Amino acid sequence: MGFIRLYDTQDYIEYIKSKPCRVCGKLPVDPDHLEARGMGGAGKGGTVTGTIKDYYTIPLCRIHHTERGSLGNRRFEDKYAKYRLNVWKDACKLIVPYFLGEDDED
Repeated sequence: MGFIRLYDTQDYIEYIKSKPCRVCGKLPVDPDHLEARGMGGAGKGGTVTGTIKDYYTIPLCRIHHTERGSLGNRRFEDKYAKYRLNVWKDACKLIVPYFLGEDDED
């Protein structure tokens, strides 16, 4: 069995939570993990947080978070094409300014 390297990602998760939903612009948001990590956060049902997967997140309100999970990335992006939504590009647009110490809202 392989091991999972843990990262101190709490600051990044808080950064994501401070951003508006990428679809509707509302707050509060859930940090939506683009790669499955399990449900419920650290310590619940054997799931792990604090992994590299915490950096593959975008801010989505609860409604859109649930919807993306149900539809999958491609169908979710197709549904919201008018917003030019690309979940992986959006994740990159958030992570780069975070690590550079800049804000992504230009």
